[in-house]
Amino acid sequence: MIAEEQLRELYQLYDSFHGALDPLAAEVLAAERAFFEKLESLHSIHAIDVPFHEFRRYAVQKCKEYLRKN
Repeated sequence: MIAEEQLRELYQLYDSFHGALDPLAAEVLAAERAFFEKLESLHSIHAIDVPFHEFRRYAVQKCKEYLRKN
């Protein structure tokens, strides 16, 4: 089970780069890099038996759903 605070951090990182007006800004690129580092970390801890691309797809879907609701 992934802790709620870890999920919130993932949502915030995703939000920081996904809808950015300037996708090449340094802070946007840093947020994207941090998002994928966090995603890889969560995958290795909580879902190592699931292929990473499936875990990534699921996590991105959850991030989008969260942002739509909030």
